[in-house]
Amino acid sequence: MFAHLIRNALHTASAASLVVAAVGALGASARADTAERIWSESLMEIGACGTSSETFSASTRCFVGSSVNRLIGAGTRWASDYGKSAFGQHFQIVGNLTYSPNPDQTGLVGDLDTIFPFAGGGSEPGLQGAGSALFLQQGVTRWWDSTSSVHNDLRHGLVYRFRTSDELDADILGVSVFHLTNMEQRHEVLVPSIDYMGRWGTASLRYFNPTTDWRATGSGQMERALEGMELATGLDITSTLRLNTTGYRWESEDGSGQWTKGMRLDIGWRPHPWLRLSAGYDRMTEGKDTASFLAGFRIPLGSQSKPPRWEGLGFAGGGSAPVGTDLWRPAEGIGQIRVATLTSPESLVSHAEVRFLQDTVSSGGSVLLEVILPAAAPQDIRVSVRLVPGSGSNPAVPGEDFVDESVETTIATGARKGRVSVQLLRNSDMREGRSLAATVSVVSS
Repeated sequence: MFAHLIRNALHTASAASLVVAAVGALGASARADTAERIWSESLMEIGACGTSSETFSASTRCFVGSSVNRLIGAGTRWASDYGKSAFGQHFQIVGNLTYSPNPDQTGLVGDLDTIFPFAGGGSEPGLQGAGSALFLQQGVTRWWDSTSSVHNDLRHGLVYRFRTSDELDADILGVSVFHLTNMEQRHEVLVPSIDYMGRWGTASLRYFNPTTDWRATGSGQMERALEGMELATGLDITSTLRLNTTGYRWESEDGSGQWTKGMRLDIGWRPHPWLRLSAGYDRMTEGKDTASFLAGFRIPLGSQSKPPRWEGLGFAGGGSAPVGTDLWRPAEGIGQIRVATLTSPESLVSHAEVRFLQDTVSSGGSVLLEVILPAAAPQDIRVSVRLVPGSGSNPAVPGEDFVDESVETTIATGARKGRVSVQLLRNSDMREGRSLAATVSVVSS
């Protein structure tokens, strides 16, 4: 109920925030820096794209991508400044929205969040002693899956944060509730969460509760948002080294209804504002594990009066008390809607429905049944249908009313249904109706 109220109350504001960002991009292009600076940066982009790409079309995509990204950055800054004048100094537009020039995945990708302040804090956004913050957070995560299908996951939430005591450098505790919606398949998820920020790091607890069931996709598959829980902590080892750990429990992505448990470890090193290195390890209870290593190098455009310096390993005890701006930090870890997909024969049949096509059948007659898959079969699927005693006070008896054997049929590729006929035994001693049920399973090859 609360998620429904949030969604209705914030729908208009969410659309307005995206329009402001779009208008800001156009305004920024007209009010950008000097023509000389734009020309200089464009020449640099042309040179970089020309040396890094082998074909003319790839060079063109590279240049368009870098130009759009520069336009997005300028537009976001302009929209943020405009929003501060309209909604107050705590208004923010943050994210890492970028333009992907990949031929198979061309378009905007990344995250974008808008903060609309309600109440709390002081007159200065960075005030150390600000005691609380109440704000709306609205955002979008746009991403491509492994099949090059685009996903747009919207989020609308209410966040309240406060200091744990009256001291100026007290720790910060926050509570929030978000409603996530996928624009393509209309998956919906309710996410209550708790977050903490202190001198040495951060912690958060998030619970993802789907409120929608299976949805049919355009490719004939079935998808459903997953239920899960994550407990994440971040420890500032030094001023440039950070250790993140996340324990999780998620439903399996194969739609089997099983649960996957595990822990992710990630250590990040930022020896320079332009360079970030990270190494990660993910260990699951099933014995599966993965490792990763990422390196990011990003130099901001435009001249700087004094380039930042190399900080190396930083200094011990680099953690500092949270400041007033931390009260208004967007809630993190709430982006993509994770989904289960039914694609394998086993997962499809496990969610199949067996339907009796007659209301009643005489003893010794034939029972006609229909097996209905939740999605089209990706290949020919051989299934086995077996009669079993039904529910109620007078179930049918194997060996008296029916033969306790299975009947097989094939559901063809692209189809969702298959029918079988089962001959009942003639039971002359039966004096009243008996109930039947049926099960279905995949025939092993």
